[in-house]
Amino acid sequence: MDTSFNVFDVLKIAEEVEHRAARFYLQAARQFDDSPRRSVCCELASWRVRRQQAWSRIRREYSEKTGEFGRFDPDDYVLSNPQVMAGLTRFDGDWDTRSRFFRQQTECQILHDAVRRANRVLTFYRGLRDFAGDAGSRMMVDGMIAEEERHIRLLTRSLDRMQTPSTGLARLSSLCTAV
Repeated sequence: MDTSFNVFDVLKIAEEVEHRAARFYLQAARQFDDSPRRSVCCELASWRVRRQQAWSRIRREYSEKTGEFGRFDPDDYVLSNPQVMAGLTRFDGDWDTRSRFFRQQTECQILHDAVRRANRVLTFYRGLRDFAGDAGSRMMVDGMIAEEERHIRLLTRSLDRMQTPSTGLARLSSLCTAV
C-alpha cells in the first residue's frame, strides 16, 4: 500500500513537529535556574510555537477554501495519525532535559544543539516530500523546507554572534522575534 499525504496531512504533521519541539524547549527551560540559558530555551520554544500557529492557520484556511479535512483510514495507521510521522524526527529523543549533562550546557551549546535538531527536522521534511501525493502537497513541503532552512540560518548566525564576546542573548532575541 502506498502512503501519500495531501496538503492537509502535511500541515498536520508540521504542526505536530513544531508542537513536540516547543514542548521540548519549554521542558528544557524549566531545568535552568539562570536567566540566560532559560531565555535561550524560551526563545527557541517561542519560535516553534509561532511556527505551529502559522501551520495551523494555513491548514484551517486551506480546509475552509477547499473543504478538505483529515482522513481516517482504519487500514492505514500512519495516514490517520500525523503524530506517528512527526515522531520520526526524534526531536526530543536524544536525552532527558532533566539529566545533569543537559543542565550543564552553556547558551552556545544549547544553540548548537538547536541547530542540530533543526537539521534533523529539515532532513525529515525533505523525506516527507517523497510522500507528498500531489503538486500542492509538494509545494507545501517545499515551503516547510525553506522555513526550516531559514530557521537554521538564523540560529547559526545567532550562535556565531553569541560566540563573539561583544554580543549576547539580545542578538538571539532580536533574531527570533524577526521570524
